[in-house]
Amino acid sequence: MRIRVFVYDDYAGRRAALKALLSLSEDFIFAGEAADCSHALEDIEKFYPDVVLMDINMPGADGIEGLKVIKKEFPHIKVLMQTVFDDTDKIFECIRNGA
Repeated sequence: MRIRVFVYDDYAGRRAALKALLSLSEDFIFAGEAADCSHALEDIEKFYPDVVLMDINMPGADGIEGLKVIKKEFPHIKVLMQTVFDDTDKIFECIRNGA
């Protein structure tokens, strides 16, 4: 069974790199991508990933908002948070909300 992965990241270069990396493995399918979480429910309903790779800091609807929406409606989907910032409060909030 292949794992469907959706990527949320405001940096197009990182989304492209993750897509390329995932395409190298037969175990993963790059299900889709978005620059923020403003349409998280629609994205999940359309692409139905098994795993979401989520940037914490994005303009508009950020990763913490997206995490909360996804885990509320789709608790079985695994959400992995990624960030380049050393912000323990945000990281702890992500963990408390199911990441």
